[in-house]
Amino acid sequence: MSADSTKRVLAGGGISVLGTLVATITLFDIYHGFALQGDPVVLTLLENALPLFLNLAIVAAGLVIVSKESLQVGFVTRTTKWTLLGAVSLLSMIGWVYYFQVRQGEIKPYILFSHIVSMGAVAGLAVGVYDGQRREREAQLAGERDKILALFENSSDCIAEVEFVDGRPIVREVNPSFLDVFGFERSTIIGHSLDEAIVPEDGASEGAELTERASRGEQFEVENVVRETADGDERVLTLQVVPFSSTSSTGDIYAVYTDITAEHRYEQRITALHESTRELVTIGSVEGIAEATVTAVKEVLDLHYISVHLYDPDTHRLHSAAYSADVEELLGKPPSFGPGEAIAWDVFESGTARYVEDIHTDPDSYNKDSTIRSELLVPLQGFGVLLIGDEEPHAFDDTDFSLAKILGANVEVAMERAEREAQLEQQNEQLETFTSIVSHDLRNPLGVANGYLELAREGDEEAFERVGTALERMEELIENLLTLARQGEAIDEVMPVSLKAVATRAWNNTETADGRLEIDGQSTIEADPERLQQLFENLFTNAVEHGSTSPSSRTQTDAVEHGSTSPPSHTQEDAVEHGSTSPSSPAQEDAAEDDHDGVTVRVAPTESGFVVEDDGTGIPESEREAVLTQGYTTRENGTGFGLAIVQEIANGHGWSMRIEASDAGGARFVFETTR
Repeated sequence: MSADSTKRVLAGGGISVLGTLVATITLFDIYHGFALQGDPVVLTLLENALPLFLNLAIVAAGLVIVSKESLQVGFVTRTTKWTLLGAVSLLSMIGWVYYFQVRQGEIKPYILFSHIVSMGAVAGLAVGVYDGQRREREAQLAGERDKILALFENSSDCIAEVEFVDGRPIVREVNPSFLDVFGFERSTIIGHSLDEAIVPEDGASEGAELTERASRGEQFEVENVVRETADGDERVLTLQVVPFSSTSSTGDIYAVYTDITAEHRYEQRITALHESTRELVTIGSVEGIAEATVTAVKEVLDLHYISVHLYDPDTHRLHSAAYSADVEELLGKPPSFGPGEAIAWDVFESGTARYVEDIHTDPDSYNKDSTIRSELLVPLQGFGVLLIGDEEPHAFDDTDFSLAKILGANVEVAMERAEREAQLEQQNEQLETFTSIVSHDLRNPLGVANGYLELAREGDEEAFERVGTALERMEELIENLLTLARQGEAIDEVMPVSLKAVATRAWNNTETADGRLEIDGQSTIEADPERLQQLFENLFTNAVEHGSTSPSSRTQTDAVEHGSTSPPSHTQEDAVEHGSTSPSSPAQEDAAEDDHDGVTVRVAPTESGFVVEDDGTGIPESEREAVLTQGYTTRENGTGFGLAIVQEIANGHGWSMRIEASDAGGARFVFETTR
């Protein structure tokens, strides 16, 4: 027998013995009055009926205490103490009064009655105070229970009331939030093990450890625990274990689960977004970033119907640069958007993101009959717009919208970086190109200066003037080209210039061997005169170097490549400077025509620009694109920059340029100058 059972038997037995003792006295009084004194039976029974009933009730109460094992030991102990204390107190007081009355030789019943009444009043007062306090405590407890019950029923947290039976956490009650989050019916969870119901297999050891701590009466909190719903889905939660009694080492607990699945997923998506941003900034082109953005939205944000539209300044429209496969399956190639045509343009223009909950009811939608019902539109400032759609209306929440805007900001940064890097790379290439151009274009005036310097040393004083002109030309080239290299800009300032005058100056500054220049008519175009002269000089040099057929001219051409000091004839230069393409006399003209083996270069205006052509060997059609690239040359000692420079100058003016075959079989360079 346990200690609790022993206490219960002793307490109940003591009360029953007390009841039996006083019942015996009452029964003896009935016998004495009826049998010995001859009192009427009815009066005797009426006199002792109530005391006898109370005596028997005491006996029955003791027997109940002994037999009912569910009674708490504390309750039994308190009940026994108060019963015995009341009996002893009343007996002591009556015995005290009765003793002195016997000593005095006079029994005074009214005194005994008054004392009994006083004892009853005091007992009633004590019971009344106790009962009042008990009822007040019960009312407070009832209020607290109501509050706890309201909290239990209405809390957004999932709460389970758990009792440990043989170490197993058995569910006694759950609140509605628990049923909603975990998807159980109340009947399928009550009375079952909490661990077996919601702890996943791979978390069994962790669940057992937490159960062991809770069974010891610990109060604790654990974050990021994973639990399983009735459908097998996993939720991330914060678990709080609250024991019913802070003083008990074992007993019932409340298991409080706070669902943080959405927050956990948000943090994961934010982390993944930062990872994707690091990848975005490594991509070197805006178009490549657009492709990567579509992938990021699909894989990181787990959204669908994605497209990135980039702004095209030439068409002043937003064109699709990248889109997901489901967009192509649903719409084919996404349409482009212009001013006022769609919400996408408004978002791009205003720079403010929008969430269209239902496209069918939005007055600004592009297509109210679209299969896409809801859409997120995020501006990519200055670059375009990111579109994310869904076939259901109201498909996105605040988290989706927030993450889409964060991704949009990251994409903007990546695109700005790619654009900056592209500009820097272009500027570096341009700087390298200009460095090569400077060294290439300086060779002609340097060769002229060297040639005339040799003549000056031989006594030709007029040659000094030619040397000075060549040096001035070199200074101009250096100044202009370095300025353009520093600015890295297209040619914006142009003026009307004479095609014939600029071409003539260029011819005079070029080592032309025995070549001849022909200029058709008078024409004026809008150009930078210095850059146009540079264009002609490179074309003339190319014609002389690659178009001459006579041995003498080839020798002079080689001299040009190697910086020959032999200047062109005064007669030829004077003729060119005065606009003539032949010597000064008919006899000389016939002789020149008969003896002329050098290349003839012709400059002529056209309706939309001008042409420069020669009668040399020409450029094969298969090489016409290649010859415009930097460094391309067919000569062993060539630099390969001449025609690349021509292309740069044409592009700087905004002109188009193409290469054809001339009527004489040489090369023909056609420039379209109409802007």
